[in-house]
Amino acid sequence: MDQQYTPEDVTWATRRLDIAMSRLMVAFSRAVGISVPEMLALEHLGAGGLGPSDLAQRLQMTTGAVTALVDRLEASGHAARAPHPSDRRRVVVTRTQKADDDLTQEVAPMAMEILALAEGLSDPERQAVGRFLDGFIAIIERTAAEACER
Repeated sequence: MDQQYTPEDVTWATRRLDIAMSRLMVAFSRAVGISVPEMLALEHLGAGGLGPSDLAQRLQMTTGAVTALVDRLEASGHAARAPHPSDRRRVVVTRTQKADDDLTQEVAPMAMEILALAEGLSDPERQAVGRFLDGFIAIIERTAAEACER
């Protein structure tokens, strides 16, 4: 018989997921040879370039701390600064191909396992999991935004 999950079981599973994701972030950071804050910066830069102040806001760090962080990422070959395309007074920080390659090397095996796991679900199960994860992510993002406003 399949395990029956209570709402409390699902809630506890989300906490276990949070802990596991934190451990994964530490493991990936070590494997790539950068710190956890640097890895978080690369995650934010994955969607495209950001200005240092935007990155500082997302990481909840001072602009000075982000400057030092970006300096380290540049030195390791994982990030690059470039002039802003429309405002010459500004700079944009982007993820490099080296960063993309290093992250892909670490993430790809896990991503393939997750894909296989998802393929093993029936369509109604996948739809339910997708809806749950979308809602879960929305709660996390809202909670993080509210905490940053305090």
